[in-house]
Amino acid sequence: MDDIVKGRSLNAESRRALELDTLSAILPMDRRDRLAQLLTDDDVATLKHLAREGMGENSLRALASDLAYLEGWAAAATGGPLPWPATEALALKFVAHHLWDLAQRETDPRHGMPAAVAGRCAGRGCCAAPARMRRAP
Repeated sequence: MDDIVKGRSLNAESRRALELDTLSAILPMDRRDRLAQLLTDDDVATLKHLAREGMGENSLRALASDLAYLEGWAAAATGGPLPWPATEALALKFVAHHLWDLAQRETDPRHGMPAAVAGRCAGRGCCAAPARMRRAP
Protein backbone atom coordinates (compact mmCIF):
# COMPACT_ATOMS: atom_id res chain seq x y z
CA MET A 1 0.00 0.00 0.00
CA ASP A 2 2.90 2.35 0.66
CA ASP A 3 3.77 2.29 -3.05
CA ILE A 4 0.20 3.27 -3.94
CA VAL A 5 0.13 6.37 -1.74
CA LYS A 6 3.77 7.45 -2.05
CA GLY A 7 3.91 11.13 -2.72
CA ARG A 8 0.23 11.65 -1.83
CA SER A 9 -1.19 13.11 1.34
CA LEU A 10 -4.32 11.13 2.19
CA ASN A 11 -6.68 11.58 5.08
CA ALA A 12 -7.22 8.60 7.40
CA GLU A 13 -10.54 7.61 5.79
CA SER A 14 -9.06 7.57 2.25
CA ARG A 15 -6.07 5.59 3.49
CA ARG A 16 -8.40 3.02 5.13
CA ALA A 17 -10.42 2.76 1.90
CA LEU A 18 -7.23 1.87 0.01
CA GLU A 19 -6.29 -0.63 2.71
CA LEU A 20 -9.73 -2.21 2.42
CA ASP A 21 -9.11 -2.79 -1.30
CA THR A 22 -6.67 -5.52 -0.26
CA LEU A 23 -9.58 -7.32 1.42
CA SER A 24 -11.84 -7.31 -1.64
CA ALA A 25 -12.08 -11.12 -1.59
CA ILE A 26 -13.89 -11.11 1.76
CA LEU A 27 -15.54 -7.71 2.13
CA PRO A 28 -18.37 -6.19 0.07
CA MET A 29 -16.37 -3.67 -1.95
CA ASP A 30 -19.44 -1.77 -3.08
CA ARG A 31 -19.55 -0.64 0.58
CA ARG A 32 -15.80 0.07 0.87
CA ASP A 33 -16.20 3.81 1.48
CA ARG A 34 -18.85 3.23 4.17
CA LEU A 35 -16.64 0.62 5.84
CA ALA A 36 -13.72 3.06 5.74
CA GLN A 37 -15.86 5.50 7.72
CA LEU A 38 -16.89 2.91 10.31
CA LEU A 39 -13.68 0.97 10.84
CA THR A 40 -10.63 2.30 12.63
CA ASP A 41 -7.08 1.88 11.39
CA ASP A 42 -6.66 -0.84 14.03
CA ASP A 43 -9.80 -2.65 12.80
CA VAL A 44 -8.46 -2.67 9.24
CA ALA A 45 -5.04 -3.86 10.39
CA THR A 46 -6.65 -6.72 12.34
CA LEU A 47 -8.82 -7.73 9.39
CA LYS A 48 -5.81 -7.68 7.07
CA HIS A 49 -3.85 -9.82 9.50
CA LEU A 50 -6.69 -12.33 9.75
CA ALA A 51 -7.05 -12.47 5.99
CA ARG A 52 -3.32 -12.85 5.45
CA GLU A 53 -2.31 -15.18 8.26
CA GLY A 54 -4.98 -15.95 10.78
CA MET A 55 -7.66 -17.66 8.72
CA GLY A 56 -7.55 -20.68 6.48
CA GLU A 57 -8.88 -20.62 2.93
CA ASN A 58 -12.10 -22.39 3.92
CA SER A 59 -12.74 -19.86 6.69
CA LEU A 60 -12.15 -16.97 4.29
CA ARG A 61 -14.56 -18.48 1.76
CA ALA A 62 -17.14 -19.04 4.51
CA LEU A 63 -16.76 -15.45 5.72
CA ALA A 64 -17.17 -14.11 2.19
CA SER A 65 -20.22 -16.33 1.67
CA ASP A 66 -21.76 -15.28 5.00
CA LEU A 67 -21.24 -11.59 4.24
CA ALA A 68 -22.80 -12.03 0.80
CA TYR A 69 -25.77 -13.83 2.36
CA LEU A 70 -26.28 -11.09 4.95
CA GLU A 71 -26.13 -8.41 2.23
CA GLY A 72 -28.61 -10.35 0.07
CA TRP A 73 -30.96 -11.13 2.93
CA ALA A 74 -30.96 -7.50 4.13
CA ALA A 75 -31.80 -6.27 0.63
CA ALA A 76 -34.57 -8.87 0.31
CA ALA A 77 -35.99 -8.17 3.77
CA THR A 78 -35.75 -4.38 3.83
CA GLY A 79 -35.40 -3.26 0.23
CA GLY A 80 -32.11 -1.55 1.06
CA PRO A 81 -28.47 -2.35 1.72
CA LEU A 82 -27.29 -3.89 4.98
CA PRO A 83 -26.61 -1.00 7.35
CA TRP A 84 -23.43 -1.32 9.31
CA PRO A 85 -23.41 -1.42 12.14
CA ALA A 86 -26.73 -3.19 11.93
CA THR A 87 -29.53 -1.89 14.10
CA GLU A 88 -30.96 -3.91 16.95
CA ALA A 89 -34.26 -4.13 15.07
CA LEU A 90 -32.56 -5.59 11.99
CA ALA A 91 -30.70 -8.14 14.11
CA LEU A 92 -34.00 -9.19 15.69
CA LYS A 93 -35.62 -9.42 12.23
CA PHE A 94 -32.77 -11.73 11.15
CA VAL A 95 -33.38 -13.94 14.21
CA ALA A 96 -37.14 -14.02 13.54
CA HIS A 97 -36.54 -14.96 9.91
CA HIS A 98 -34.02 -17.72 10.70
CA LEU A 99 -34.76 -19.23 14.13
CA TRP A 100 -38.37 -20.22 13.72
CA ASP A 101 -40.29 -23.22 15.04
CA LEU A 102 -41.21 -25.85 12.46
CA ALA A 103 -44.40 -26.95 14.29
CA GLN A 104 -45.60 -23.34 14.54
CA ARG A 105 -44.83 -22.76 10.84
CA GLU A 106 -47.07 -25.70 9.89
CA THR A 107 -50.09 -24.01 11.49
CA ASP A 108 -49.09 -20.39 10.80
CA PRO A 109 -47.35 -19.73 7.47
CA ARG A 110 -46.58 -16.16 8.62
CA HIS A 111 -44.25 -17.58 11.30
CA GLY A 112 -40.57 -17.21 10.38
CA MET A 113 -39.26 -15.78 7.13
CA PRO A 114 -42.09 -14.39 4.99
CA ALA A 115 -42.52 -16.17 1.66
CA ALA A 116 -41.98 -12.90 -0.23
CA VAL A 117 -38.59 -12.37 1.46
CA ALA A 118 -37.62 -16.00 0.80
CA GLY A 119 -38.56 -15.51 -2.86
CA ARG A 120 -36.49 -12.34 -3.15
CA CYS A 121 -33.56 -14.12 -1.46
CA ALA A 122 -33.80 -16.98 -3.93
CA GLY A 123 -34.12 -14.52 -6.81
CA ARG A 124 -30.94 -12.78 -5.69
CA GLY A 125 -29.18 -16.12 -5.46
CA CYS A 126 -28.27 -15.50 -1.84
CA CYS A 127 -30.04 -18.66 -0.70
CA ALA A 128 -31.78 -21.57 -2.32
CA ALA A 129 -34.48 -21.70 0.34
CA PRO A 130 -34.92 -20.26 3.82
CA ALA A 131 -33.16 -22.94 5.81
CA ARG A 132 -34.13 -23.09 9.46
CA MET A 133 -31.26 -23.23 11.91
CA ARG A 134 -31.63 -26.25 14.13
CA ARG A 135 -31.99 -25.58 17.83
CA ALA A 136 -31.22 -28.02 20.59
CA PRO A 137 -34.38 -29.21 22.38
